[in-house]
Amino acid sequence: MTTITICQRKGGNGKSTSALNLAHAFALSGLRVLLIDLDDQKNTTSAIATHRAAVRTVEELLVDESVSARDVAEPTAWDGVSLIPASASLSGAIRELDGEVGSHLVLTEKLKALDDSFDICLIDTSPSLNILVVNALCASRFVFIPLSSRYFSLQGLGQTLESVRKVSSRLNADLSVLGIAFVIHDGRSSLAKEVIEKARGEYPELVCDASVAQNIHIEEAQVVRKSIFEYAPVDRGSAQYRALADELLARMGR
Repeated sequence: MTTITICQRKGGNGKSTSALNLAHAFALSGLRVLLIDLDDQKNTTSAIATHRAAVRTVEELLVDESVSARDVAEPTAWDGVSLIPASASLSGAIRELDGEVGSHLVLTEKLKALDDSFDICLIDTSPSLNILVVNALCASRFVFIPLSSRYFSLQGLGQTLESVRKVSSRLNADLSVLGIAFVIHDGRSSLAKEVIEKARGEYPELVCDASVAQNIHIEEAQVVRKSIFEYAPVDRGSAQYRALADELLARMGR
């Protein structure tokens, strides 16, 4: 199983939206996908339906030694996608893990049980660099960084890359950036074009060719708990997310 953390130190850059639509895009390519929501805002969890109303959460997985990843991974309404949902009380998990020796490796250890059950695992994280995000980065082979084409998103990019560098150098030598992609892009704005050109100039090998235009249909899809592929299959957003997923798979050698 190839694990990818979706990480961005600045909010409002499409982390959860990317997690959801990339997960379904990978599944539509025939891959078995596990989606983990490590953000206490629960945007990913609330935007995808599982088959049972009452489910166990990632908080239980992280703080209860008797709970395995198989206990909490739930099939969803999207064929090929399973979910480990977030909890609104993840702050409690943060407090407990902060006081435990080696707590940055808890998720790594728990996910080993699922190595043969899934092809790709996507982890949605919060903007803050807390012990949950460190767990995600330690458990991952790759990091995917979503961006908007607004100027201040580049500040978050620099912070995110520095966080990845520190985790890679100190805790997980296998960790690397899979790609950076503009998933909220206003193609009509000259400033947005400048932002993309600046990012490509500074990180030419990391910025993906594929991008996703700002699109109300993508937001509407999440409200009704669908991916863009279900909600508007012939919409440009569907084609753009498919192109991004294909590019990321190619970067992984799949």
